[in-house]
Amino acid sequence: MSEITGAIDLSKIPEDEFDPELDLRVAVVRDGAVLGSTVVKAGNRREPVRFAVQFEAPLLPGATLPCPVRLLAGPDLDDMELMGIDTLSHVVDLAGQRADPDSGGDTGQGVEPSPNASYEVKVDVGILVVDISIYNCWLFCCRTYTLRGRVVCRRWQYNPATGQWSFCDAPVPGATVEAYDVDRFFFWYHRDLIKSAVTDVNGNFVIRFRWCCLRWRPWLLQSWALDPDMLNQIQELLARAGLRLPPAPPGPGPDPLYLQQLAAQASMAPKSRMPAAPGVVDEPMSAETLMAVLPPSPELAALHIWPWWDRNDCAPDVVFRVTQLCGDTLRVIRNESNAQIRWDIPANLHVTLLANSLACCLPSCFDPECPECLKVTFVGCTATEQIGVTAGPPDLRGYAYPALTLDRPFYGSLQIRGGVGSDVDYFKVQVSRNGGPWSDLAEPAFGGFTRSYWDGSSAVVAPAPAFTPILKNGQTVMVTRRHYEDLHPAIPRFGGAVIWYDYDTLFYFDTLANPGLTPDALYQLRFVGYSADAADNLVLSSERILPSCGQQTTESVYIRIDNQANVHPLPTALHPCGPGTVHDCTVEPDCHIRQICVNEGTPGQYCISACDMVRLSTNDTLTVHFSVTVPPTTEDGHLGAYTMTAEYGVAQTFDIGTGLHGTFVADPTFEVGPSYAEALMQGAPRPHWYGGHYKVTLRGSDFERCCAYILRLRAWKRTANCNDPSQVHRNEFEVAFTILRPELCPDVCPEPGETQPGLAGAGAAATGRAGAPGAPNVRG
Repeated sequence: MSEITGAIDLSKIPEDEFDPELDLRVAVVRDGAVLGSTVVKAGNRREPVRFAVQFEAPLLPGATLPCPVRLLAGPDLDDMELMGIDTLSHVVDLAGQRADPDSGGDTGQGVEPSPNASYEVKVDVGILVVDISIYNCWLFCCRTYTLRGRVVCRRWQYNPATGQWSFCDAPVPGATVEAYDVDRFFFWYHRDLIKSAVTDVNGNFVIRFRWCCLRWRPWLLQSWALDPDMLNQIQELLARAGLRLPPAPPGPGPDPLYLQQLAAQASMAPKSRMPAAPGVVDEPMSAETLMAVLPPSPELAALHIWPWWDRNDCAPDVVFRVTQLCGDTLRVIRNESNAQIRWDIPANLHVTLLANSLACCLPSCFDPECPECLKVTFVGCTATEQIGVTAGPPDLRGYAYPALTLDRPFYGSLQIRGGVGSDVDYFKVQVSRNGGPWSDLAEPAFGGFTRSYWDGSSAVVAPAPAFTPILKNGQTVMVTRRHYEDLHPAIPRFGGAVIWYDYDTLFYFDTLANPGLTPDALYQLRFVGYSADAADNLVLSSERILPSCGQQTTESVYIRIDNQANVHPLPTALHPCGPGTVHDCTVEPDCHIRQICVNEGTPGQYCISACDMVRLSTNDTLTVHFSVTVPPTTEDGHLGAYTMTAEYGVAQTFDIGTGLHGTFVADPTFEVGPSYAEALMQGAPRPHWYGGHYKVTLRGSDFERCCAYILRLRAWKRTANCNDPSQVHRNEFEVAFTILRPELCPDVCPEPGETQPGLAGAGAAATGRAGAPGAPNVRG
C-alpha cells in the first residue's frame, strides 16, 4: 500500500470567509477514478492541515514502475463531484520515488523488482497553498437540497348527491423512491442515482442531499444511452435546414469524431482532409463550433440538449423511479421518462408522485356508511347514475351512458360496488328478469371475492379473507364488511378503523356462471338485509328489503346483459371461421367480405377471388361488397362499429371508407354507420343497430404500389365491462390479392389474358384467407 502525505495551507483565506467546520477531502486520482482518499477538518487557518492518503499505486500490465497520479484537495464530496468542481490539483510522480525495502521493489541497491510485486512508496508533497478563488467555490458551489413528496394512488369518485366527480389521493406506504439526475449530450443521455428514501404510512418521503455546481464534463460520466425522442427531434430540426445526421456511431456514449463529421457535413465550405484515425480528435469540438453551422433551436435549449444548451450544471435535473414490495412481488409503480425531467430544481422541492395500477395503496377516501340503507354506486366501471332507468319508448333501462347516446349493454362477470348500512350484518340479492317475479340470486351468479386489509407491515403484505355467499338459517347470504370486522376484533385498526384495500365491493354478478340464468335479458337487482344475534345466527324477523340511502324507495339497479354466443353457420371456403383463420365462429358480430368486382357497372366488369392478381389503371374501380351484422333480436342489436383497412408492403396501411379512399354506402342496408352514433342519425331504431349489407368503391389510384394487399374488415359490439368494446366482442375478416399498376410496374404487368407465374406466389404468400366468387388469375 502506497501513501502520499502533505499539508494544506489555508492562510490566504480571509478571516471573515474562513469556515473552520468545513470538511476537506484529499484524493488520489488516475483515469477518472479515485484510488484512495481521506477527510480532514479545516480547523485553524493559521496552521497547515496535515493529511495522509493510502492507495494502490497504478501499474500497467507487465510494468515495474507505476504511473503518475493527481492529488486533488477540495470539499468533502463524492468522487464525481470532486472531479467536477475547482480543486487544488498536484501531480505526483511515483516512479521517481524510492520503494519500501520490504515491498520487493527497488531498494536503491541495484536489485530488480519482481514484475508481480506491488509498488509501495511513501511520498511527502509538502505544503499545498489554497487560493481564495478556489476556496470560495468550496463554500458556495455546493448546497443542500431537500426533496419532499408523497406517493399516492389517485382515485376518482362519483358523488351522486352532487352529480360530480372528484378525486382522492390514497397513500402508498413502504415504497422506495429513487431520485435521479439526468444529463443530456446531443442525443445521448445519462442517469445518475442521487439518493433514495422509503415512504411512510401516509405515503410521505424526504430525500436530502448535497449538490455542487459542476464544470460540464460529460466524458467523466459512464453508462450513456441513446434517447430516441431526442434523436427524432434533432433529425427533424436538421431536416428543416436541409441537413441530415450521419449514421449513429457504434459506441453507447458521446463520440467527438461523430460530432466532427456532423460539423463538416453542415459547414457551408467543408474542408477536404483525410479522416482522423480512431481515438484522435484533430480539432476542438465545442458547442461554439457546432452552433456556428447548426440551426438554432430554443426548444432544444429549453430541454438542456448540448450544444444548444451549454453551461455548468448548477442544479439537479430530477426524475423519479418508485418501486414497492406488494405481497411477494417487487413492482415498478412509477418510472418517469426523460420527457418528465424537472429542470434546475430549487433547494426545496415538493412533489406528488402518482402511482400506476400496480401499486398497493391504503384507501382513505371513504366515509363510514349510514345505517338502515344500501346504495349501489358502480356496475363494473359504470356509475349507477349513468345507467338508464327510462322504460321509454325507447326502453333504455339497464344501458350504460344513455345520456351520451352510447347505449352500451353489460356482459360477463360484473363487480357490483356500493355501501351497505352498519346495522346490516348479512344480505342477499334478489333478481327479476325482464320484469318477471323476484327470486333469490343463487350461486355462482351470486359471486364471492376476497378483500385485503393492511396489517401494518412495511412490505404491504395484506391478508385476504374471503367474502363468499354462505347458507345460514336457510338463506344464501353474504357477510357485510362491517360485520366481518365485529366478528374478528383482532384485525389491526389504524385511526379507529380497519384499512381495507377494497371498501365497496358488494358481490360479483356473474351472468355466465349459472346455467339456470339466461344471460341476454334485462335484469333488475334488489337487496334483502338481516341482523345477526350474539351467536351469529340470522334474526329472521329482521329481514327487510333495503331502501336506497337518503330515499324512501327500494334500492335497485337495472342491468342490460348481452353476452357473446359462440354460434356461427357452418364454415365454407368463402366464409371460413375457427382455427387457422382470423374469423371467429360467432355471429355476435359477424363480418364478411362477400364479393370484390373490378369496374362494376360497366360492360367489362368482372369479379376476383382471393390470391388473384389484378391489373388496375388509375381510373379503374374496385368495388368491395361486405356485410357486418348482429342477431336481429330484441336481446341483441348492439353493433358498435366497423372499420376496413388495406395493408401492404412493410407495415403500411390506409383506411377505407372514410372519404379519402372510398365511402361506405348502402348495399342495400341504409343505416351504413360505420358507428352506432352515425347509424342512429341514418334512422336506426335506438337502442338497436343490427348492421347489414354495404359496399365501398376504390379507384386504381388508391393503390400506390404494385404489391400484395390485404383488405381487413373489423367489427365489434358496444358491450361494457371496464374494457374497450373494440377489443372484446369483436370479429374480423380479410381477403388478399395483388394489384398491378401498368404505369408503376410496366415490366411485370401482363397484357390482358396473360399470366405471370412468378407473381402468383407473391400474392398467395402475403395473404390468402378468404375470398369471393372465382375469376381468372389475371384480367386486363
